[in-house]
Amino acid sequence: MSFIQFDKINFQYESAEQPALQSVSISINENEWIAVLGRNGSGKSTFGRLINGLLTPTSGTVKVSGLSTSSEKNVWSIRQCVGMIFQNPDHQFVATTVKDDLAFGLENLGLPRDVMEERIEEYSKLIGISHLLDSEPHRLSGGQKQRVAIAGVMAMEPKVIVFDEATSMLDPIGRKEVLETMQMLHRRGMTIISITHDMNETVFADRMLIFHQGKLLKDATPVEIYENPNLLVEMGLTLPYVFQLQNELNVNGVAISKVCLTEEELISELWKLYLVK
Repeated sequence: MSFIQFDKINFQYESAEQPALQSVSISINENEWIAVLGRNGSGKSTFGRLINGLLTPTSGTVKVSGLSTSSEKNVWSIRQCVGMIFQNPDHQFVATTVKDDLAFGLENLGLPRDVMEERIEEYSKLIGISHLLDSEPHRLSGGQKQRVAIAGVMAMEPKVIVFDEATSMLDPIGRKEVLETMQMLHRRGMTIISITHDMNETVFADRMLIFHQGKLLKDATPVEIYENPNLLVEMGLTLPYVFQLQNELNVNGVAISKVCLTEEELISELWKLYLVK
């Protein structure tokens, strides 16, 4: 049974002339990494907010672990299950120190103080921010802020984290830090839903969802998408650097038989060609 289920979902904002999502049906299993792509206004952020009940569908049903997001009695349980990381981490901070900020969500859960202390210690170490606990959140770098936001969500022990353009405001170092954290969480069994413009994130995903004008155009693996990248090009999405490099090599007579999604894969294939020669 799928963990997240969209069944014929339509959603329209009150002031909008057109629906933000149209007839979207999809299943997501536990421990999947889903990359969600599309131009601005394609419906991808609406999709993310429907998962944890920030929005409820105009028609159709969204279920998380069998619970409908449209039922008010389920919303608290669903939001404990699905954490959200937003584009601007400053919007998620409510306290004057990192430690107090991590404690805020745990207090809302009504956890005993000793349990709160244990979780703060565990997840600050896991995310690599234990040295920042006494710092003021607004004085941190962009990458540090996002990792604090991730630690705050992780401390509540959700099963799913939705990253809504979480790296778009970061410099390359910050993006690298957050992406490495996402990879670590996925290895630990976390379900990752990454709404992104950064095509380099997609190579780590199990599946890519491509939205356009509120419709789900494509649901496929990264390899399947990059084997036929015309849809991405038509939508104005930039192909990952490693794929661009592979294309240039093929054009210049260095024939690589498989789609390489990472630099390591490409180097391995080039090494095989060298050994054959």
